Amino acid sequence: MTSQQRMQHVSSGGLALLMHGMLLLALMVGVSWKNPPQLPIEAEMWTDLPALPALPEMPAPAEFAPLPEPLPEPVIAPEPTPEPAPALPDAAQIALEKAAKKLAEEKRRADEIQAALQQKLEKQQAEEKRLDTLRKTEQKKIEAALAEKTRIENERLENEKREQSRRLIDQDLARQMREELDAESSQLNVMQKRSRASGQSRMVLDFQEQIRAKIRDALVLPKSLKGDAEVIFQVSLLPNGEVVRVTLAKTSGQPLYDSAVERAIFKASPLPLPSDRQAAQKFREGLELKFRPSDDAAANLN
Repeated sequence: MTSQQRMQHVSSGGLALLMHGMLLLALMVGVSWKNPPQLPIEAEMWTDLPALPALPEMPAPAEFAPLPEPLPEPVIAPEPTPEPAPALPDAAQIALEKAAKKLAEEKRRADEIQAALQQKLEKQQAEEKRLDTLRKTEQKKIEAALAEKTRIENERLENEKREQSRRLIDQDLARQMREELDAESSQLNVMQKRSRASGQSRMVLDFQEQIRAKIRDALVLPKSLKGDAEVIFQVSLLPNGEVVRVTLAKTSGQPLYDSAVERAIFKASPLPLPSDRQAAQKFREGLELKFRPSDDAAANLN
């Protein structure tokens, strides 16, 4: 530590001691100034109380002078009584009237609001009723469309069933025909070899006449016939002569006669066929039958 630093520390310490000394002196002076010096106390002792001084006499009250007589009262004319002014409404009355007016106004507004709400409710109910009617109408249309669609679908399925059933019947008939044809093929081949002469055509004509005769026996002529037009039918047969299908190839112009002949053909089934398989095949491939009302009437007479 240098000498200059030591001098600074010594001066700082001395200054601090000086300040503490001055502070202590100030405290001592303040305490001695607040405590005054104690002085001696003196007291006098009395054996008797001193006499009180005499009070001065008060003069007697003087008599009051008599009051003067009262003066007569002057006659004063009565003042006219003012008419009472109309009572002005007080603050409470004014407040009540204002409250009544405000209540009436609020009631009127409430009635208007209630009427508007009622009108709106009626419009809403009418709109809901209209929408409900539209919904019911649309529902009926949808139900009708579904019913029509269902009906069409059912008809389609029914037609498919009928068509399938017809195909099965045709297939069964075709199968039976093939089987019978296969079974009789050998016999027909033999018969074809034996009858290749003119006797075969004669046999065909004979069987055609037998077929027409059998049909005429079953024919019931209508009562009213006009003209002598010819009717022609194409007849399909099974190998045993049973009638499968009858097709009108030419009409006589008299529907009653045509229907009677068609019924007679079905009624005469099975039709007679030759035992020769080749000859019978000609009948089965396409038998054409012709009838006239005049011939049928003559045959019935015979």
